[in-house]
Amino acid sequence: MKKITILVVALFMGIAAYAQTAVPVPTATIYKSVYSAALGNAEGFAFDSWGGGNGEVISIEGTEAYKISNFRYFGSGFVSIDATPYDFLALDIYPLQDMTLAIVPITGRPEKGMNTGNLTGGQWNHIELSVPTYTERGANMANVYQIKFVSKVVAEGGYDQYDGFENGDGTKSFIVGNIYFYKEKAQYQDDEAPVIVTAEVTNITSTSAEIKVKATDNLSPKVYFAAATNGKTYTLTADSGVDGTLKINGLDPGTDYTVSLTASDESDNVSQPTVLNFTTIDIPEIPKPNPGEKVTVFSPYLGNADGFFFDSWGGGTGADLTIHGKDAYQISNFQWFGSMFAAVDATPYERLHLDIYPMQDMTLAIVPITGRPEKGLNTGDLTGGQWNQIELSVPTYTARGANMANVYQIKFVSKVVNEGGYDAVDGFANGDGTESFIVGNIYFYTPGTTGITDVTAVTVDPAQPMYNPLGQRVSEAYKGIVIQNGKKFIRF
Repeated sequence: MKKITILVVALFMGIAAYAQTAVPVPTATIYKSVYSAALGNAEGFAFDSWGGGNGEVISIEGTEAYKISNFRYFGSGFVSIDATPYDFLALDIYPLQDMTLAIVPITGRPEKGMNTGNLTGGQWNHIELSVPTYTERGANMANVYQIKFVSKVVAEGGYDQYDGFENGDGTKSFIVGNIYFYKEKAQYQDDEAPVIVTAEVTNITSTSAEIKVKATDNLSPKVYFAAATNGKTYTLTADSGVDGTLKINGLDPGTDYTVSLTASDESDNVSQPTVLNFTTIDIPEIPKPNPGEKVTVFSPYLGNADGFFFDSWGGGTGADLTIHGKDAYQISNFQWFGSMFAAVDATPYERLHLDIYPMQDMTLAIVPITGRPEKGLNTGDLTGGQWNQIELSVPTYTARGANMANVYQIKFVSKVVNEGGYDAVDGFANGDGTESFIVGNIYFYTPGTTGITDVTAVTVDPAQPMYNPLGQRVSEAYKGIVIQNGKKFIRF
């Protein structure tokens, strides 16, 4: 099901840039926003090119929007949304030329898309796509964590099969104004709020909890639960008088939480809040780095490599979290995941070290991206519910064909299933979208000791390698405490 509403507007390019009418303001009253200046963004929302175009935030009459250029495909990621309570996925799109789009919610099942039809350039096109149709075609709309843009669905796969997609040709551009799920408001008169019958916290983990809920309403067949804590709101739709489970994710370990739970009906009547308290299960502190000369990639102790950031690349969702006051990063809905940073020369070091805390037993393979064919090493079986310290041989990566003098990304996949030749890409298996793990440290190092107690004010030999107390190599111009040949000095 699709509706396209057209607003006439002038379009001109060049020095005068382009002119648009204002970004449309949604009128829905029962909605869940993904991206919208008027409605707000989903938790953790971010656009992501996934290598399929260029994106930038723009302003139209003082309202934020997002322009996608050189379009082949494009994505966005956010904390998982349950879209099943809603009838439509609505988007306001302003193409800079006539074009087509297909919208693909990423849900942990084979990708299913719906075509928007022909979009008219130089005006806002309002698009409405049926949520039940996505569900009927096999998408898990209770777990939408990314929205992907492609050019067209060219082949509809079966219920458990991927659709066939056509990407853009790299010449088109469009502006995104709003993305949101919504439901039509009830047409009957109802002034009575639902009554919460059951509200019980269960299945508490280190980073999540579940609330068993039930509420009854006098008229509405559906009840909409909202659980608010620490500035975040989690939602669930259930049938009136029927048990449901509301999931709360993205929590910090060992932390006290107070939740305010409400239930509303289709006429927006809201119950009195029920207050619940619980404490997440603690996780041991992130392991401290091993002794030895190091260069860091990601670590709360050593700092991060220049320009470091995690990037889903469309293969999961990520969130910052804090463990005993130290920053870590949780990857959920794992299929594959990445990170990027200014290039690191890993050849002076013997090992790539990672501290990983899986939420369940699982496997990983670590793939340094080096500008040569991708080479991975398996971590072996990882044990859920504890820190797993992983050590991988840098010389082995080099021997297999990776250019370890130019490591600028670290990629996570599930497993290396086929080792390619020296100039060939390895074969990888991805995760199934159900697993989660926490990253504590990533660094290259050579085992050794830096536990030095003598501190002497002398001149060091600038021809020999020097390191700061974090294990990072420094130049001759560096001032302060340096380590050289196993001894600690102060340079003035």
